Amino acid sequence: MITSRQNEFVKRVASLKDKKYRAAYGEYIIEGVKQVREAIACGQDVGHIVVSESYAGDVFDAGKTVCVSDGVFAKLSEESSPQGILAVLKLPKNPLRPPEGNCLLLDGVSDPGNLGTIIRTANAAGYGEIYLLGCADPYAPKCVRSAMSGIFFVDLFRISETGALFEGVPLICADMGGENVFSFHAPEKFCLVIGNEANGVSESVRRQCAFTVRIPMRGSCESLNAGVSAGILMYELTKGASAK
Repeated sequence: MITSRQNEFVKRVASLKDKKYRAAYGEYIIEGVKQVREAIACGQDVGHIVVSESYAGDVFDAGKTVCVSDGVFAKLSEESSPQGILAVLKLPKNPLRPPEGNCLLLDGVSDPGNLGTIIRTANAAGYGEIYLLGCADPYAPKCVRSAMSGIFFVDLFRISETGALFEGVPLICADMGGENVFSFHAPEKFCLVIGNEANGVSESVRRQCAFTVRIPMRGSCESLNAGVSAGILMYELTKGASAK
């Protein structure tokens, strides 16, 4: 059992809380029994499983499991009430490609919690590809926690520009100046664009959008959370497309 916070293995795992080291090592952390179980079940590339000395749950892969003291685990954990188990996963390598089905383009979504919620909902709603333009790091602990196991089942692509990536796929911009989404009939295949929480969709991306839709709201409500808005739109647009 590792009892020192200065242990090299412990320092390396702890460093994965930082985007710079996630990129350098090509690894990220998931935490909790459910996420570890689902990561293994769906074939994620697991480097190590770390358990605390007081952990009494399932042992998923003894050959990859490292036991640490409760104090050391507290250093590694991002949870307020940790379950005593986390895993280090290899970052997936997704070569950039055009979308194969309905997808999302997230333009400057900066809050990791919002990003994680969108990833989780996208998986549930059947959007298998998410393109990230100037967004928060999807493998940051807060984002991974919000995404739950959804992060294992969608393909994430970091992009610096859209270029010809969406050629032949109409972009649907989410904006308060658009058409009521509940009367809008989406094309069979499309890309939903969700913008930055404060500034919305950037002008350069907006110019590429074929349609603009909005969620109608009472006058007393100025806006919805980006994750909530994305969830409503994902389901409503899919329903509209399937009804054609």
